[in-house]
Amino acid sequence: MQRFWMLALAFIFLPNYRAQDMFFSQFDRCLHVLNPSQAGNFDGFERVSFQQKNQWMGAGTTFSSSLGCAEFTLGKNAFNTASYLGSGIFFLRDVGGDARFGNSSIGASLSGHLVTSKNTRLSAGIQLGYTNRSGDLSKLLWYSQWNGNTFDANIPVNEPSQMAKFSYVDATIGTAFSFLSRNQRAENVGLKGLNAGVFMQHLNRPKLQYNEITSDRLYRKTGIHIQGEIAFSRFYSLELKTLQLFQGRHYAGRYGFYFKTLFKQSADITRIKNDSYLSLGFYLGSRGTFSPGFILDLGGLQMGFNYDKSGYRDWETDRKSTL
Repeated sequence: MQRFWMLALAFIFLPNYRAQDMFFSQFDRCLHVLNPSQAGNFDGFERVSFQQKNQWMGAGTTFSSSLGCAEFTLGKNAFNTASYLGSGIFFLRDVGGDARFGNSSIGASLSGHLVTSKNTRLSAGIQLGYTNRSGDLSKLLWYSQWNGNTFDANIPVNEPSQMAKFSYVDATIGTAFSFLSRNQRAENVGLKGLNAGVFMQHLNRPKLQYNEITSDRLYRKTGIHIQGEIAFSRFYSLELKTLQLFQGRHYAGRYGFYFKTLFKQSADITRIKNDSYLSLGFYLGSRGTFSPGFILDLGGLQMGFNYDKSGYRDWETDRKSTL
C-alpha cells in the first residue's frame, strides 16, 4: 500500500509535469468540438464525421481515441445569404495504457450565424459536455509480483484494484468570423475562403478527484484557430491552417499546409457544388513534429489519413513548474 501513496505523491509533485487535453492532429475536421461557434459552419446542411487515432501500435500498450460528430442547420439556404442556427453533438472515447485509464465524453453545441455582408458572417456558440474518467488498476503488474524470473499476476500485492471514478460537467464558449468568395466558378486567383475563431474551454474549471488525497481543477483552455484557402487557378489552391492552445502554463500549436487540386468538376448549370478534390500535405507541431497526410473530397463524402509522429508530448511549458 505504501507504493500506492508514493505514486500518488509523485503524481502531484512531479516537477516540469506536462498535462493537457487530448486533441486530434486533423483539428480542422472536428472544429465544433473545440469551438462551438463552428457547429453548422460548413458548406451544406447536415454533416456526420468520425475520427480514429491510434498510438504505440507495436508497443503492446496502445492508446486509442475515437470521436463521432453530427451537425445540423436550421434556416440556412443554398446560397449562404441568410442567417441561420447550427447545432452539433459529439461523443469522444479516449483510453490507453495497461490500466485502460481514460475518459468518455458527450456534448452538445448550439450556434448562431449572422450574415453581415455578401461574403462574410459572424458566428457565436455555446457547448455543454459531460465527462466520465476511470481506470482499472487490477490490470497492472507490480514490482512485488516479480518472482525472480518473470512477473506472476497470481502473487497478491495488497494494492487497490480500482482507481477513483469521477464525472464532471463542462462548458465552452466561442466565436468566429468567416469569409467566402462568391466567385467560386471563375478563374479567380487570391483568397478563396477564410475562417478565424477564438474559444475558451473548461469555463467552470471542473474538479478532478483521482483519489481521496488529491483534488485539483482543470485549467481554463483558450484557443485560436485560423484556416484559409488561397487559389492559384480554378484547379489548384493552397490550404493553410493553424491552431494555438493555451492551458495554464502550457501551450501547443498545430500548423497545416495542404496542396489542393480539382480532378472532377460538376456542371455549372445545376448550381450544385459537387466538385471532387485531392489534397496532399502535412501538419507541423510546435515541438517540430511532422504529420504527412492526404484528404480525398468527393463532394458529399470526405476521407482522410495522416501519420502523426507527435503523440501526447506536443505541448510545451514556458517554465519549470510544480502542479
